[in-house]
Amino acid sequence: MLTSPIAPVRLAALLLVPLAGAACQRDSSRETPVTTTTPAGQSTAPPAAAVEDRDNALVRVVNAMPATPAVDVFADDRQVFDDVTYKAVTPYHEVDGQRYRLDVRAANGTGTEPLASNSEGLDDGDHYTVFALPDDDGKATLRVVKDDHSTAADGKARLRVVNGSPNGAEIALFVAGRKDAIADGVNAAGVTDYDELDPVTGTIELREEGQSRAVQTLRDVRMQAGRSYTVVVAGRSGGRPGLDAFVIEDDTAAAPQRSAR
Repeated sequence: MLTSPIAPVRLAALLLVPLAGAACQRDSSRETPVTTTTPAGQSTAPPAAAVEDRDNALVRVVNAMPATPAVDVFADDRQVFDDVTYKAVTPYHEVDGQRYRLDVRAANGTGTEPLASNSEGLDDGDHYTVFALPDDDGKATLRVVKDDHSTAADGKARLRVVNGSPNGAEIALFVAGRKDAIADGVNAAGVTDYDELDPVTGTIELREEGQSRAVQTLRDVRMQAGRSYTVVVAGRSGGRPGLDAFVIEDDTAAAPQRSAR
């Protein structure tokens, strides 16, 4: 998907915890590659500290626009990702740490008006995810989020939620059969911080806030201790396409996978 001489990479947003032990965890996590697993496959980014030494930042794109064809993504006038389809999560890629105008255009639409734009400063050594989301006018919007790859407490997983539904109520996530939500109060176009939770195995139910009926389910979900998960909600509440969801897993402890020969 990379079409310019910008190198690949993966996820971060700093959690300021005033404990020396936690600070050591954050520092050590910057020395570790980030392995990302999505429905489309797996990729691994180099350690943040090494990227910072090269005066670069790390950026990836998530297409959460189900009614939009594939898109290309530009940083200023340079095309950095192409043909990013719905539910695609690009590998992290290295870019100079500086401010960019980010444009999303229909695939092969160089020179056309952007579907969405945003201006964002990217800092050396930090990870960023650009979420391409629909807005309520049938157009698009970009949310640029600084990713946090700090280490969870022992025995805990980490979860954040992106509500990409432009017209829906607040949403909540439940593990099927359990009373308490694992995430709630997520506004339309909202992106939560990471929260720690016990590992999850089973079905995740997506509900509108205050409702007991699931409007969408994610089956066979495994959220493992020591890993970070992003649940991306897309589609329209009560409309077409209807609500949909997918999971991104980021792991700073996993060894990079070798390609099959």
